[in-house]
Amino acid sequence: MKTKDNAEKLFKRVKTFVLTCVDKDGYPITKAVVPGKHRESLSEIYFCTNTSSNFATAIKGNPKGGVYFYSRKLLKWQGCMLKGDFEIVTDIAARQKYWQEKFKGAYAEKSYTDPDFCLLKFTPTSARYYCNFTIQDFEVGR
Repeated sequence: MKTKDNAEKLFKRVKTFVLTCVDKDGYPITKAVVPGKHRESLSEIYFCTNTSSNFATAIKGNPKGGVYFYSRKLLKWQGCMLKGDFEIVTDIAARQKYWQEKFKGAYAEKSYTDPDFCLLKFTPTSARYYCNFTIQDFEVGR
């Protein structure tokens, strides 16, 4: 099986993603997030956070960042590191698509229209997959 296929399978089943960006002073900001409502492909990944978060503030100044996800089982460790760019999505249809009812308690307007609801799009420019002591770089592509 191809490396990208293995990374895609891992992407669709993991329960936590780790996002990283760089703040205005050049220091990393890292946060763990749960998967989004939809996970179509590695070539374009969406995450939800708060517009008021340090993370959203940092990517407004510098969109470069990373996404890491992994699975640890007794005899098989797998991980995938993606480098690329984040952007804040303002398209109302996309915001509605990724909104989840369980978010209502976190937002005053209880809707994807809340100004503090932030949809992030991550577009990878490079990828590295790890499985059982083997590291392979691969093209994400579209």
